This record gives sequence, structure tokens and C-alpha cells, in this order.
Amino acid sequence: MSQCEIYDNRALNFFRATCGFLALIAFLIHNIWLVLITGLLFLFGVFSMKFNILYQLYSLFSKNVLKHSQTPIGKDPGELRFVYGFTATLFLISFVLLYYGKSTTFAWGLDLLVSFLTLLASFANVCLAALMYVLFKKLTKRGAHGD
Repeated sequence: MSQCEIYDNRALNFFRATCGFLALIAFLIHNIWLVLITGLLFLFGVFSMKFNILYQLYSLFSKNVLKHSQTPIGKDPGELRFVYGFTATLFLISFVLLYYGKSTTFAWGLDLLVSFLTLLASFANVCLAALMYVLFKKLTKRGAHGD
């Protein structure tokens, strides 16, 4: 069984909400560069939480300026990497389609859908990508045992 790492739940939710609203604004004003920025923010988090700029800024601000204690949450680091990678992939697919002018309606719909799912994860703590990760993990364990 993999080890859980402790993260600041408020900082994770701040990151999700900021990215969700950024993608929503991108949709509303049809700015493909905001889609790219959102995708890159998620992509940085795949490699390490130290590269998750918004998470780190919120943690520092919350701890040093607001004097809030961390709201700890234990998560499998693989889960976060999967969620960030999956979300980054969807945003980057949307960006590439928009950049090349292919299937723009689909691309903007994808951006809007992922934006809403990101906001849902932020405000309701229901993350579809995390649920997919858990399902894949269970299926691969079952497959490895020959059940």
C-alpha cells in the first residue's frame, strides 16, 4: 500500500477554485491563452507540489499573513499526480484544438466541462478524476490477483 502525504486542504481548494474560475473566464471571453495557462498550472503540479505555484503561494500567505494553521488532508501522491495529469491533458487538448481551429465547439465545451468539474472539486470536494483513479487502482489490483 502506498504512503499518504499530508497536504493543506485549503490550499488545494484555492488552487482548484482559481483554476476553475480561470478556465470559466477563458470560456466566457474566448481566450485560448487562459486555457493554456490553466493547463500548464495543472501540469506543473504533476511533477511536484513544490511546482504548484498557486498552492505554494496560498500556503505561504495563509500561514504567514493570515496566521491560519494548515488544514491537513492525507492523500495518495499518485492520486494527485493522476488528477493533475488528467486535468492538464484535457485543458491542453482543448488549447491545441482551439489553437489550430479544429472542433472549436467541442474544445470550448471541453474547457467549460473541466472548469465546472474543477469548481465542483473545489467547493464540494467531489473530484471525478480522483474517483477514476480509485476505480483504476481497484481494477488493476483485482486484475493482478486474477479475480
